Amino acid sequence: MGFELFKLTNVRRGVVFALVLGVAAPPAFSDQLASVVAESGNIVLILGSVRKTLTNKGLDSQPALTPDGQWVVYTRSAKPPPDPSDDALVDCASLSQADELRQVKSDGSGDLLLMRGRSGAEPSQALCGFHNKQFSSDGNTIYFLSPAWTTSSGLHIYSRETQTARFVMPSNDYVVLSWCTSDLKDAIIAQQHRYFKFGGSFDWYWLFDPSGKTETAPVGEFDSVEAIKSDLDASGQCQG
Repeated sequence: MGFELFKLTNVRRGVVFALVLGVAAPPAFSDQLASVVAESGNIVLILGSVRKTLTNKGLDSQPALTPDGQWVVYTRSAKPPPDPSDDALVDCASLSQADELRQVKSDGSGDLLLMRGRSGAEPSQALCGFHNKQFSSDGNTIYFLSPAWTTSSGLHIYSRETQTARFVMPSNDYVVLSWCTSDLKDAIIAQQHRYFKFGGSFDWYWLFDPSGKTETAPVGEFDSVEAIKSDLDASGQCQG
């Protein structure tokens, strides 16, 4: 007898399944965290040995689970997605058909188009790929990167409430501090390629307010976002 997906609920910073085996009461799996992956162009929700395929078009990639665990936001392309290890930059204007930003419920229902990409008159307005999706703490804002300039991608946000998108800033990597409980909550740390006054360039991380409009402090040179997260957690600056 197989497992039947019954409910998805949020526990701390992870998401857990409540599973029903026949008519038995749902056991607790609060120590397990759900994740989403793209396999052969389909979005799959995973908890331990339990797997549920949410899409079946063979064209989907870049999935991210919303903070409440109710939705998965992902990218759908006109062609099967490339190998994730391929770091070649994509020109949004070269696509035969615009990429789509979509969401589907965690039970596989309610698949919905949020927005279509575009080539854009300026690099900052080009939208495709919808890479590295992240969310505000309430899940109402989706952040993502799109190819833009030779030395930098563009960071954009999409509001699920107003169903509109806007360019935020040039960035090649970033993290939204959605787990913070201090005044850093939902602030953005973004890596930017900048230039020294008398020649040369550098790639530092910088702290911005949640809107991304105001730079508040330099964060410095780090190898990765994970290293920044580790420092923040160790320092306790994300706690109230």
